[in-house]
Amino acid sequence: MPIKPRAKPRIRKILFATDLSENADMAFYYAAGLAEAFDASVTVLHVFEPIPPNAQLLLAAYLGYQDPDEINRKSPPELMARIQEKIESFCSEVSRQVPACRLLLNNVLVEPGQAVERILFHAGRGEFDVLVMGSRGLGLVRETLMGGTSRRVLQKCPIPAFIIPMKD
Repeated sequence: MPIKPRAKPRIRKILFATDLSENADMAFYYAAGLAEAFDASVTVLHVFEPIPPNAQLLLAAYLGYQDPDEINRKSPPELMARIQEKIESFCSEVSRQVPACRLLLNNVLVEPGQAVERILFHAGRGEFDVLVMGSRGLGLVRETLMGGTSRRVLQKCPIPAFIIPMKD
C-alpha cells in the first residue's frame, strides 16, 4: 500500500522553555536555528517555581544579588522583571553571535507556577507549532525521585517537542 504524501510541516511559532540553566542556553541555539531555517518567531517561557533554599543561592548569584535573602526581600514582580531582563539580554547575545540568524523574538514570558503545568498550558493553547527545551539528564534515580520536567512535558505535550540533551 503506497504512503500518501503529506504536506510539509510548517513551523512559524516556536515555544522555548528555559530554566535558565547552561543546558537551556545551549538549547536556545537549537530554537534559534529552527527559527532561522523556518523564518519562525520564538516565544521564551520561564516558569518561576517556588524554589528550595539551595537553589536560591544559585538564582541569587545568577541575578547578581549579594545573598539569597535578597530574593525574599524583592517583590515577585521585580524579581520576574529581572529574570525577563536576563533572558532578553541572552537572546540579544545569541543574535550577535549568529549574524545570519533571523531570530524573531516574539515574546518573553516569566510567570509563577509549576513548570510542567505552565509549559503544557502554553503548548496546548494552539498558538505554537513546536516546543524546544533542554534536558538536564539527572540520571535515573534523581529523575525518578525529582520527576524529570522534560520527560513529564514530553509525555503529555500536544505539539512536537525537541528535547535537547545536556552535553558533557
